[in-house]
Amino acid sequence: MKIKGAIAFTRCPIGKWERENDLTKDQLSILRRLLKQIGAEKVNHDQNVGITNIYNEIFGMNKQVSSCGTCVRQTINDLKEVLKSYE
Repeated sequence: MKIKGAIAFTRCPIGKWERENDLTKDQLSILRRLLKQIGAEKVNHDQNVGITNIYNEIFGMNKQVSSCGTCVRQTINDLKEVLKSYE
């Protein structure tokens, strides 16, 4: 995840500044559902497409669906970081 993208979803722990971007309730529910569906070992093609689409929507990127396991894992980890900042 690009550093600006990571910072956009964080907030100051002592309240000096807020998030630059906020997710909509729909985006949060889709993200939660997708991450809940993902198995511990494999991500099927439909899940990969969904993960990539929500990633692009949240970060304003144009990331392509990848069959690279490391790339998919990094995308999932980035989305988990965003979700963690909302919980």
